[in-house]
Amino acid sequence: MAIFSLKHEATTIKQLKKVVKYNSNNKAGLNNSNNPRLISVSSNCGYCSNINDNNEYNQLVDNFILSVDANSQLSKNSRQKYLYEHSIISFSNEDDEKLGMTNALKLAIKTAKKYDPNFEKTPYMIWPQIDSGKLHFHLVRGYHDEVGNYYRQSNSGLKRQSAVQHIEKVHKLTLTGKNDPKNYVWKIDANNKKKKIYVANLSDDHKKIAKNKSIDYDLKIDELGNIKYSLKTKENKIISDINKNKDIHSNNRKKVNNKINVIYEKITELEKPIKYSVFKKFKNWFTDQVKVDNEYKESLIKENKNKITKLQDIKTNDWNKKNNHHRKLNGKKIINEKKINIVNNKERHILDKKDDLLNNNDIFSNLKNTVNNAYRNSKNTKEFIDILNDNNIEIYVNKRENGTGGITFTSLDDDISLAAGKINSYLTYGKIKKNDADLFEYLTNRSFKNDEKLSIRDDFDVKNLNYNYKQIKNKDGSLSIFYNKKDEEKRPNNFNLKISEDKKTISLSPNSNSFDLELTYKIAKENGWKGASSSNKELTLNSMRIAFKNNKDDLFFFQLENSLISLDDVKSVVLNEKMSNSNLINLYDNKLTNNSINEQRQFVLSNLDKKYDADYVLNELNKDRSLKSILDDKDGLFRLKIDHKNDLNNNVRIENSNKKRYKF
Repeated sequence: MAIFSLKHEATTIKQLKKVVKYNSNNKAGLNNSNNPRLISVSSNCGYCSNINDNNEYNQLVDNFILSVDANSQLSKNSRQKYLYEHSIISFSNEDDEKLGMTNALKLAIKTAKKYDPNFEKTPYMIWPQIDSGKLHFHLVRGYHDEVGNYYRQSNSGLKRQSAVQHIEKVHKLTLTGKNDPKNYVWKIDANNKKKKIYVANLSDDHKKIAKNKSIDYDLKIDELGNIKYSLKTKENKIISDINKNKDIHSNNRKKVNNKINVIYEKITELEKPIKYSVFKKFKNWFTDQVKVDNEYKESLIKENKNKITKLQDIKTNDWNKKNNHHRKLNGKKIINEKKINIVNNKERHILDKKDDLLNNNDIFSNLKNTVNNAYRNSKNTKEFIDILNDNNIEIYVNKRENGTGGITFTSLDDDISLAAGKINSYLTYGKIKKNDADLFEYLTNRSFKNDEKLSIRDDFDVKNLNYNYKQIKNKDGSLSIFYNKKDEEKRPNNFNLKISEDKKTISLSPNSNSFDLELTYKIAKENGWKGASSSNKELTLNSMRIAFKNNKDDLFFFQLENSLISLDDVKSVVLNEKMSNSNLINLYDNKLTNNSINEQRQFVLSNLDKKYDADYVLNELNKDRSLKSILDDKDGLFRLKIDHKNDLNNNVRIENSNKKRYKF
C-alpha cells in the first residue's frame, strides 16, 4: 500500500521556512527523546551526516531555502503563483517491515519521480518521521529548477494516485485502489448482461496520519534500518501508566521516609544527656554553660521536628496526588473496558440506536457502511434498492439544468442525510452515470408523461384517493405528494410523487413502492389520461403490473417511451393469467413488442379463448389482417370451427367403417 497526499502549497519564503521548521522541531507536549520528530533527512541541496549537529543541519536547511528562492527569481512568468508543495508519502506497516528504512526512503523518492519525472531537477528535502507511531515521509519540494522552469503539476491528485498504483504493482506492495481485486464488483444490467466495475471499498487508507497523542503502534528501527511494528493497545498503555504512577510515588515516599529516619536519629542523639569532662564540670559550677547547652540542644531538636513535620506534609500531599492520579487512570481503564466490551459484543448491531453509547459518528458511519456495502454486494439495481428499503434509507437525486446532479442518502430511522460523495466517490452522480447505466436510469428517469393535461382542480385532495398521503403546493405551481409520516417541511425534496406545474408529468422518487405506483395510476386514470409513457423500463413494467392488477384491460395503460418491451416482459407482468382481447389487439395491432411477427402471432394464439379456432386466426393473421378485424369476424370464426369439427368427425366415421369392412 502506498499513500501520496498533498498537505499544502504556499507562495512565500516565510511560509517555506515555517514548514521546514515544522518538520524539524519537536511538538511541545507530543515529542520526547523516546519519540523524536527529526530522525533523518535527505536532500539534493546538500548532505547532513548527523542531524544532531545543529551547524551541519542548519547549513543544509539554508542551502535548500536559498535554492528555492534563487530558482524562483529566475522565473519570467508572473502567473506562477505557488513556490513549493508539502506532501506526505507512506507505505503500509507490512511494506515498511519488508522494505526497511533505506529501501523505504528510496521508494518514496521513486514514487515522487513517477509522479513528476522532473522531480530531481527541483530542490527538495525529505524527512522520515516516526513520531506518529507510523513511518512516513514529509516531502517539501520547490517548483522551479535552476533556470527558472516551473514544474507544478496539473491534476496532481490523479497523477499522485496513478504513481502510487504503479509503485504498488511494480514493487509488489500491499495492493490498494484499482490494483486490488476486492475493489471490483459485478453488476447485472436490465438486459441481464454482466459488467465488472470499480467501486473502492470503505477503508482508513486515506485518513490523515495519526497524531502522537493517540499512537497505536510501537515502532522500532535497529542500526541496520530494519523496521518492526508492535501493537500498542490503549488497555496496555493505561495499565503501564498506572504501574508507572505507583512506582513514581512509591519511590518518592521511600526518599521522604529515609530523610525522616535520618532526622529522627539526629533527634535521638540530641536527646541524650551531655557528658562533660571533670574540668568542664568544675568550670560549669561557676558559669551557666549547662543551661546554654541545654537551650541550644532543645532548639536543634525543635528545628529537626519541624523538618519532620514538613516532610510528613510533603509525603501526605504526594500520596494524595498519587491517589487522585491513580483514580483518574483507573477511571480511564474502566471506560476503556466498557468500550472494549461494546466492540467485542457480537450483538452490537441490535443495540438501541438511541443509546447514549452511540454518538453521531457511529450513526453516520452506520449509514456509510450500510449504503456502501449494499451497493458493493448487490448484483443489480433492484437488489440495491431493496436493501436500502429494508434499512429504511431513501435516495434523493437532484438534477441540475447544466446536466450535472447530486445524490443524497437519508436514514429515516436516524433522521440524518449524507451526500453520496461523503460515502464513496464512486456513488456520486457523475460516477454512477459513467459506470452503472442501469442504476442511473433507475434514479433519474422516473416520470410518466402525456400530451394531455391532468384535469386536476384546485380543490384536489390526495386523501380522497388514499388517506395515507398528504400534499403541498410548491412555489413553482407543482404539487408534491408525501407519505403521511414524512416531514415535508424538513425535507421538501423527499417526495413520493410530484405533479408538474403544467399537469403533463407525474414524477416518482427512486424509493417509490407499489403503493406510490398505484396512487400514480389512480391520479392519471381519474383525471383524464388515457395512458402514460416513461423512458424507464423498470418503472414502466412495475406500473403495468399495478394497472393490470386493478383492471385487466389496462395492461398497456403505461407504456415504454421511444422503445419496445419484449414478450418475456409482458409474461413477467401478467404471469399465468390470460390476457383480454383488448390487450391482445393493442399488443399485436399497435406493434408494442420487439419480437418477430411469428413470435407475436404464436403469443396471441396461446392467449386466445378456446372458443376461437386457432387455425383460422393464424391463417387470417398470415394474410396481414389486423387482430381486431379477425376477432370481430365472429360468424366466420364459429362457422369455420363447426365445419372443421364436422370434417374431423366424418373422417373418424369413415376410418372406423373401413376398419370393420376389411378384417384379416
